[in-house]
Amino acid sequence: MDWYVFLGDTVLALAIAYAIFFMYRRLGKYDPELDVLIRYSIVFLVVGEAGRITDIIDDFCCFDVFRFFQWTAYFVSIVGIIYSIVHYISIFEKRYVPTVKLDIRKKQKPEGNNSLLSGAYIIFSKYRLADILEILKTTQLPVIALTRFPDVYSSFGESSEVVWITQLPAGISPTSLHVIQGKVVEFLEERRGAVVVVDCVEYLLLYNDFKTVVKFLLALKDYIMASGNAFIVFVDDTVLSPQERSLLLKEFEPL
Repeated sequence: MDWYVFLGDTVLALAIAYAIFFMYRRLGKYDPELDVLIRYSIVFLVVGEAGRITDIIDDFCCFDVFRFFQWTAYFVSIVGIIYSIVHYISIFEKRYVPTVKLDIRKKQKPEGNNSLLSGAYIIFSKYRLADILEILKTTQLPVIALTRFPDVYSSFGESSEVVWITQLPAGISPTSLHVIQGKVVEFLEERRGAVVVVDCVEYLLLYNDFKTVVKFLLALKDYIMASGNAFIVFVDDTVLSPQERSLLLKEFEPL
């Protein structure tokens, strides 16, 4: 047996074992779609590790016994890892790469020729918030944001407004939905072609039941659509039941 062959087999086995441990520590930490991908990756890595272990054993003996098993294990593992990588890239593109599906339609406004964003949309992922906000900046449309994180919108212009949803006196309480609605109505009365962004649905659900929050969102939607503006709602669908998600999808177009 050549010592460098044994050393190489051992290092590869330890590297795969570390990858399995790394993936295992992340089980259940992400949304269901990514969690399934992590589970698949663990399975394929374990298959590859089984092949590595037999490779170490056949450094000493039994090469012919393990040959077919090793070939099968490596084939399954490599194909599985390729699948995982391709699937991960597709998730990355869907969540992080800005999409054309925002449906920014070019219409003429009396005061200029900016593109108007029209419609009522829902995005079931907070990961895409930064990208969507970057797209909104390019439109130069006035934006009013109902948010838990005002600093995220600090780079928007003077024509935009941030409503901090908080229990602190500096903002508006999450239980004062009528006050929040009033702020939005007041903002839209003074501006045309505006976009209303809500990224704090989970926080509202902590202080109100689901029906109350949905009624609030639908009341906003009706006013926003009737006045020719746009509405974008961000919500993590892990906090919603399948029935609640279906109800929102009946009222909002998914992005």
